[in-house]
Amino acid sequence: MQTEHLTNLHPGWVIGGWLIAICVTAAVYLGGIGLGLVIPGRAALVWVVLAMVAGFFVGGLFVGLRWSDAPILHGTAIAFFSVLVWFLVTFFGELDTFDSTREVLGLILVQLAAAIGGARMGRRVTLGRAGAD
Repeated sequence: MQTEHLTNLHPGWVIGGWLIAICVTAAVYLGGIGLGLVIPGRAALVWVVLAMVAGFFVGGLFVGLRWSDAPILHGTAIAFFSVLVWFLVTFFGELDTFDSTREVLGLILVQLAAAIGGARMGRRVTLGRAGAD
């Protein structure tokens, strides 16, 4: 039985998981640039997506391993925190990285799926059921 209750949502783990996700995302993307695999222009979006999948999966996995209650809520909160940060950056700063809102919303959905997948995997590993759910 999963414990998906708001009382099991821990804001500290959400922010920590988001920070880890951002760090891993940046490391994967910069690693791709350093290896010469990222092609400038429109093709770089593929590397952005791959880096976000890897980063947010690891961030969700970290939260699922450390705080295994409510993995779906924690993954959702990690992605929602990205929405909050995106809103603050566009409201107070200037964001000219992405041209369309569709790209940003697609990346948020990628973050949501990867963070939830990582958190659920972390919960399964913590509970000793890596193969079944």
